[in-house]
Amino acid sequence: MARIEVYTDGECPLCQWMRAKVEPFDRQHRIQWMNYRDPEVLRRAAPYTFQELNEEMHARTPDGRWSGGFRAWIEVMRVLPRWRWLAPVLSVWPFTRLGPIFYRWLAARRYKLFGVPPPCDADGVCSLHKGGTKG
Repeated sequence: MARIEVYTDGECPLCQWMRAKVEPFDRQHRIQWMNYRDPEVLRRAAPYTFQELNEEMHARTPDGRWSGGFRAWIEVMRVLPRWRWLAPVLSVWPFTRLGPIFYRWLAARRYKLFGVPPPCDADGVCSLHKGGTKG
């Protein structure tokens, strides 16, 4: 059975929490969770860059189609038997308009909302070290 690849931030508390909530429903193991902070996974995610993946989760379906953010979550729902019915519902207005807005809002605040500093970027620079030094 073909699997959907889901590219998320493996160091993000919200991403970890969501994965933990979804995995029990994936009894057929149709979802392959990919941590794009792993250099090998990042290469596999081409043509997407670290920055693009860091802005929103991405999913690649078995036929090679990519989707990001809210649409990626719809693809995840499509492979989960108990959640499959939600995919067509969330694929129509007003969800197609409001879903991406809410997703972008939440994704941009995923570290602040959980009180955890963001991890280092792809070059190893951490947010605590950005912005110069005080002296």
